[in-house]
Amino acid sequence: MAIHKYIERLEQMDQMISMKATGTAKEFADKLGISRSLMMQELNVLKELGTEIEYDKKRQTYFYKKRMKLFFGFLPKSDDTPKDF
Repeated sequence: MAIHKYIERLEQMDQMISMKATGTAKEFADKLGISRSLMMQELNVLKELGTEIEYDKKRQTYFYKKRMKLFFGFLPKSDDTPKDF
């Protein structure tokens, strides 16, 4: 899979988790167009990146325990940016 497609999927997951609109694990996987097992692997990737993701059985959705926003990209470097940044 091309890296940009992988990043797009992680961003899509982030958006649905932030909106608390994932549904169950199967529904979440279906929305992403992937298998449940692959969705669980991707969820673990987000957790490895430092997110705290939990599942609310009553609302049937995954959510961030703390407010998070996934970001991939480049930031412009300014004159006051440390040299090792």
